[in-house]
Amino acid sequence: MKYMLSFLAAVLLFACSGKLAEEEYYKKAQEAYGEQKFAEAVENFKGLVDNYPDSKHQAEALFLLGFINANDIKNFDEAKKYYERFLEKFPEHDLADDAEYELKTLGKDINDLPIFQNANNDTTAEVTAK
Repeated sequence: MKYMLSFLAAVLLFACSGKLAEEEYYKKAQEAYGEQKFAEAVENFKGLVDNYPDSKHQAEALFLLGFINANDIKNFDEAKKYYERFLEKFPEHDLADDAEYELKTLGKDINDLPIFQNANNDTTAEVTAK
């Protein structure tokens, strides 16, 4: 019995030591994203979000999970999940408008977005006028 308790204590200690510190997750996620290692960035942002729900980086991490999934990985279901979670938790955040826009345009071709259609029309008008 004594050995069994020691074994369980060791297993518990090992399992808990697998969790990184809040700033470590954030730093690793930022570095991975900067190096275009998107899966690694997602993994670390998820670690931050899941393990530190009250983190000062929570809003940014949720938004970036949506952004990376939408724009880099093209996993629109995951992107939608994280953007919606972001908006639910942080409806007044500076990035809330961006998250709403991303949700509205999720999966659409960039050339089909109204902002770029207007730009193309302006360029065409300028070329035609010359």
